[in-house]
Amino acid sequence: MANNTLPANLDRLFTLAEDMADGLHSLEVEVGVKQNTEAALRGDLKAARSTEADFQAARQAKTTATTAQTVADSNGKAWLGVARRTLVNSFGNAWSQAWTDAGFPDNSTAVPDTIEKRQELLASLGAWLKTHPDHEVPAPNVQFTAARVGELFKALSGARSGAKTAVTNTGSTKAVRDATVEKLRRRMRGLIDELDLLLADDDPKWHQFGLNPPAATQRPDAPDQPILTPGAPGELHADWSDTRRAESYAVEIQVEGVDADWRHAASVQDSDATLRDLTSGKKVKVRIITRNEAGPSTPGPEAEGTVP
Repeated sequence: MANNTLPANLDRLFTLAEDMADGLHSLEVEVGVKQNTEAALRGDLKAARSTEADFQAARQAKTTATTAQTVADSNGKAWLGVARRTLVNSFGNAWSQAWTDAGFPDNSTAVPDTIEKRQELLASLGAWLKTHPDHEVPAPNVQFTAARVGELFKALSGARSGAKTAVTNTGSTKAVRDATVEKLRRRMRGLIDELDLLLADDDPKWHQFGLNPPAATQRPDAPDQPILTPGAPGELHADWSDTRRAESYAVEIQVEGVDADWRHAASVQDSDATLRDLTSGKKVKVRIITRNEAGPSTPGPEAEGTVP
């Protein structure tokens, strides 16, 4: 018996939802669907796609904000190293109360090992230099000045605030995305259950909804030829189109001069795979076999690539 398990991958889920909505457009009235209509399904799909776009935008913003924080912290840390070496000339290498007065924490002369303490030290040194201008070194290669540390503190403080906001926004947009996707899944499962009451298990109309007839024992179609892309040294990335009725994919390879026949390399549920631990410079043939509970397809056409 074939099943109609909803894909975990969102792109595949959205594609199936679109197929189901197209089926409703053609057959909703004829079949007698009343609860999970085309309008309801398309509304849920639109909301899920919109919130997924918002989440991906938030993730990108988080990456940008995190990078800005890293840069600001790196600049601040480098300056603190210069500041420490400058103060050694006045305070000596050993810790003393003078180091604490300047803002160095934990009875130490070391640059702090956390971003929070580095930010605090920048603030403290800025305040200390304002009251001890005689210790400033304004030379271009040093810039041990209250003005310069103020710039660095402002940059790091702003970057950390932006990163925290981005992290919070990513979490909230993910929660909204997850809720709308779950609503879409409930709608899709509801339609499958409704069709189960309205269609015979072997009715070919199931296919018009992008679904498998429950009584079907058809194996999946053979997949397209994979596209091979070089990755890191020793890696090839294989990508191919989603295949009708496929529930998983088996990736087989044949390495030139190594394999006399095809051998299994990976089993995946999505239509892509990264092949690792290959020998750089070797030519590798790759083919895909689709699977469902009825069995495997015939192998798809092979592709050949050279391992970077």
